[in-house]
Amino acid sequence: MGVHVGLGLFTGQVPSWSSRTFSLEYRETLELIRLAERVGFDSVWVSEHHGTSDGYLPSLLPFLAAVAAVTERVALGTGVILAPLHDPLRLAEDAAVVDQLSGGRLVLGLGAGWREEEFRAFGVPRSERVRRLVETVEILRRAWSGRRFSFEGRSFRYDRVRVSPPPARSGGPPIYLGGYADAAVRRAGRLADGYITDDGGLEPTRRYVRLVEQGAREAGRDPSALGLVLLQNAFVVAEGDPWTLVREGVRHQIGAYAAWEAGHDTPEHDSLEPDAPEEELRRWTVAGGPDEVLQALRPLAETFGARRELHLVVRLHYPGMELATAAAAVELFAERVLPPLKAASTGR
Repeated sequence: MGVHVGLGLFTGQVPSWSSRTFSLEYRETLELIRLAERVGFDSVWVSEHHGTSDGYLPSLLPFLAAVAAVTERVALGTGVILAPLHDPLRLAEDAAVVDQLSGGRLVLGLGAGWREEEFRAFGVPRSERVRRLVETVEILRRAWSGRRFSFEGRSFRYDRVRVSPPPARSGGPPIYLGGYADAAVRRAGRLADGYITDDGGLEPTRRYVRLVEQGAREAGRDPSALGLVLLQNAFVVAEGDPWTLVREGVRHQIGAYAAWEAGHDTPEHDSLEPDAPEEELRRWTVAGGPDEVLQALRPLAETFGARRELHLVVRLHYPGMELATAAAAVELFAERVLPPLKAASTGR
């Protein structure tokens, strides 16, 4: 029990206005992750999209294999892999290898996806995304048993196949499911080891927890055993206005989603022009001094810290941000926010 504080999401995005290269972005992300482990963070998390102008990270498990090689302790989370776009057997193999490389540290977050363009690119009917996600969860668990198995579903079929080597963790990595619709949240309770969300705020999260526990009870499962991953934009500075450092990166991060919904990064609009109003950026992002950030995050730790597994994942690095800027925030958060945040979750 108690909160595990993670760092992420790392997305590998390089905005058009940035002079950074993808090689530099990846290299410095690994350096920032090593720093996060040294100063006491418990996990690091990555996220997936495809075919974007800013190079949003498309290959999560290869990247986490690199993370596994340069870390020893932190959990490695995906938030989330877009399961319908992957062959489940190959996904089971790749996850097993990363779990072996990391000594059993992988946490596999999966989602159904939503961008029409991604489904078009991979030739996957978007109408099948829920069915493919559900079948993938079952296939992964069978595959990670280490035994040969067959599967006959509506989207996937396998005849006496085997995944070898098995994951390092017996039974395989825990599977967390994301989603915002009520049916998706209840589905996580029925099928997964936990639920992952970034729809921040105490009251929305309480509602999601009620729904995910309802799904567990409907399936005859123990709702108290479900883990919870909360993703939260944040930034901390010792003094001054944090928005001078994070505004453009947060604008790109948040504005990209609205742009994709409007049809950007498609054959008809082959570019990305993210934008979002200032009030939306500030609504989603807890930014300020250590005390201010702690005050905003503490209710989440106090409210949900009694769960068997709670990951509070803060994002302290944004598209286009230099390593030194992000590293200063990571170190300050670890020194001034992380200890009292963990104490709040245990009632100390």
